[in-house]
Amino acid sequence: MAARVKAQLEAARPEPAIPSESIELPEVDSEYSDSDDEDRVKKFDPPHWAQSPELRQALVDQSSINPDNIFGPIRPLRMEEIFRSRNNRFRARTSSANWVGTDQLTLEEEREYARRMGFR
Repeated sequence: MAARVKAQLEAARPEPAIPSESIELPEVDSEYSDSDDEDRVKKFDPPHWAQSPELRQALVDQSSINPDNIFGPIRPLRMEEIFRSRNNRFRARTSSANWVGTDQLTLEEEREYARRMGFR
């Protein structure tokens, strides 16, 4: 009986805090955030240069420019070019990761995306 009580007391004793688990991370806003987050006091005070009307207007003007018109379309990822080595052995891509042929985006889908994004 005494061993059972001792085991229960030990189980009820709180575990010591682990320092890495007591880190408090800042909240990150997302499009899925609740509206309650808007009531939260902001802790970040942006620098003066980041609050200028000129910068704000430049960002608004740029928001409707399609990045593909500036940087070009995204090229296919070629692992062999990134990780050059003597023993370059990458497995062939499976059908679930093959985005060419019928799974490739159509021109109409790309145009619809650009329209929804508000790109000119």
